[in-house]
Amino acid sequence: FRLMVQKNLSATQNRLITTIAKTATEKYLDFIHLYPTIPQRVAQHYIASYLGISAEFLSKIRTKLSKQ
Repeated sequence: FRLMVQKNLSATQNRLITTIAKTATEKYLDFIHLYPTIPQRVAQHYIASYLGISAEFLSKIRTKLSKQ
């Protein structure tokens, strides 16, 4: 039980650090690296909400990345 709590605490801390310290583009790149199949299955506005950005800004990020 203790190991499960420690793992969850560590994941929560990492998510908090990511939210504070990384740019929106970095957050999105980390997200698609961790969950490569999710962007095809989940609506964009849910992903944007999870990342703490607007759906419009996520759209701009995705457009910018697709042009690279």
